[in-house]
Amino acid sequence: MRNRARLALKYTHFTPESHPALCALIDYAAQRPGLDFRNYGSLESYRTEVASITRQWRKILVLLDVAEYYAVTDAQVIEASQWAFSGRMTWTDAGWNYCTGQYWPTEYRAAVVAVLRYALPAHEGRNI
Repeated sequence: MRNRARLALKYTHFTPESHPALCALIDYAAQRPGLDFRNYGSLESYRTEVASITRQWRKILVLLDVAEYYAVTDAQVIEASQWAFSGRMTWTDAGWNYCTGQYWPTEYRAAVVAVLRYALPAHEGRNI
């Protein structure tokens, strides 16, 4: 598990033993995006993209706290993944797979945000 994911899960009751799918989802989101500066026309557009990806990580941390409060289960996360973000996140025994739509570095955390939002009760998470 990546250090960023361990730190995100540190003060929760979620562990890889008790919640393997949820912890793997957080670990998946903890990956570095691997942006290539050559794909951007200017430093400003590159920095805008980096800021957007960073905001997505912060949303994941907030949603993780809400998931902790509601004691979200792996079953809820896996069920939410089947239709959140067009069902692009899929859980297998080997971990999470993501089917890229346009550009993976800008999408993968947004997909995790969507899965976490829809794993929460209907009245929570929609405005985060």
